[in-house]
Amino acid sequence: ACGELAIPTALSRRTYILNQWLEQRMEEVYPTYPGYQAGTNPSVQYMNSAPQPLPDALIGEKWTFVSLEARAFAEMSEWDIDFGEAFPLSMMNLEPNSPIPGLIIYSSRAKPLAAWMSGLELAFVQFNSASPARLLLNTGGDDSWILANLSNPSTIAEAEGFSEAKSKAKNVHFLAVQSNPESESFAGFWLLQEINL
Repeated sequence: ACGELAIPTALSRRTYILNQWLEQRMEEVYPTYPGYQAGTNPSVQYMNSAPQPLPDALIGEKWTFVSLEARAFAEMSEWDIDFGEAFPLSMMNLEPNSPIPGLIIYSSRAKPLAAWMSGLELAFVQFNSASPARLLLNTGGDDSWILANLSNPSTIAEAEGFSEAKSKAKNVHFLAVQSNPESESFAGFWLLQEINL
């Protein structure tokens, strides 16, 4: 149908408003239908592809976990950002002082890295605790990229803290790319939310 209307289609997991609408219907509308049975449809399966390593030229030199209060995103349109995307944080009904966790990647090739990321359909950053522990960047319909392999116990603890903070913020988080920690501009900045499909 979209092809007939010349509307481009793309696999995406950035369907936040649609996901909220479906969750609201699952909680409030469908249970009122005769014969409705709660639960997942066993005939629907979603398989993720194996995580791929980032291209060598796009690996950041350093990265760090950070957080910003939700109220800070009200000024995001004024930030110096080359590539990025965001959604209205107000739709998440978070308190203004809610900490929103994030990951900043520092790279001497920050702009090419951010440009490459902007060509992907970014979905979310995820800590995978299975051995080997990794930070993954999920993109498109089912792709994922290895941002970092984690072996240091303190780094793994930080990644677990990132995951916990993300859960408390309704899985909202951000990914940023900067040339160095002193930079006041962003080569890339994406506000993301991990949703379960």
